[in-house]
Amino acid sequence: MDALAVGIFEGWEPEDFLLLFGGLLGLGFGALAQWSGFCFRAAVAETTRPGGDRPKLAQWIAATAVAIALTQAGIAFGLVDVTGTPYLQADFSLGGLVVGGLLFGVGMSFAGGCISRLSVLAVRGNLRSVFTLLVVAVVGYAAIRGLLAQARAGFADGTRVPGGDTAPSIPDILSAGLGLPVATVALALGGIALVGGLALALRTAGRRPGPLAVGAAVGLLVAFGFAATSWVAAEAFDPVGVESLRFTQPSADALMYGMISTGVAANFGIIMFAGVLAGAFLQAAAARSLRLEGFDDPAQMARAGLGGVAMGVGGVLALGCAVGQGLSGVATLAYPSIIALAAIWAGARLGFAWRAGIERRVAATA
Repeated sequence: MDALAVGIFEGWEPEDFLLLFGGLLGLGFGALAQWSGFCFRAAVAETTRPGGDRPKLAQWIAATAVAIALTQAGIAFGLVDVTGTPYLQADFSLGGLVVGGLLFGVGMSFAGGCISRLSVLAVRGNLRSVFTLLVVAVVGYAAIRGLLAQARAGFADGTRVPGGDTAPSIPDILSAGLGLPVATVALALGGIALVGGLALALRTAGRRPGPLAVGAAVGLLVAFGFAATSWVAAEAFDPVGVESLRFTQPSADALMYGMISTGVAANFGIIMFAGVLAGAFLQAAAARSLRLEGFDDPAQMARAGLGGVAMGVGGVLALGCAVGQGLSGVATLAYPSIIALAAIWAGARLGFAWRAGIERRVAATA
């Protein structure tokens, strides 16, 4: 078996493995998300109704708990190095995290899902998701490198928190305050997150193990992404970014790659996003759930478009989406990611309340 592996991968460079790992990560997440309906918007929506089990929320809690535990264990044992990730920059834009997170959450509530959910639904034949995903990608790219980039950068710089001596990692802060090794603190926090998170998830799911299994699998994928890219970064001659599941920039880069592939190099994010689409499509085809769905009326299309614009701008300002910041970022225990996740959650709740008010006014005038 070892000889066969050597033969298959003979001549491969570390950067080749980076693309392989990205594809495998995307395939796994896409298939799992299609099968389970894993969705942050659905998790928030469950909190707007009183009582009852909340399986989608339980999935998210379990995913967060496992992602934190495994990522922190990887950091403690030297298998994961997240120090150079965007989540752990010494200075960060507080305004970008808060305003961007609120925008993303409101947009998500209007569009019917975050970017990861829209990607999964799009390949199943949901034309509403295809439209919204294109809006997110175009607006996101404009905010990264296009017409909106200067305004976005100016706002981010104007609300930037000056950097300190260390990156904003909770284990690093506690390590300095308690005088304990960072590895010890990381393992302790990871263990607390795992035990407490799974217990809360089990209670939220009404004692059903299914949502916990789905969440644990997603959390495992997050940790795999960090471990795989950390290994490549350590082996590669050229600098390689350590990353895991995220969707804002990869969706925008994938759109540009699809249009001008000769001028854009494939990277981990692009291949990961393509893998998500492929994995979701294969699972939907196997389940015979492929079917075309369109907009019911122009108002629904307008809501989806506005939601896509808000998510495109918000995701870039907040340096990530519900998955990028809310799972991968939180797994690093960077407190800016926790701020972004809280803002996304608040924005989604605000968006749900806003939509409910609009629907009540429409019903009253009908």
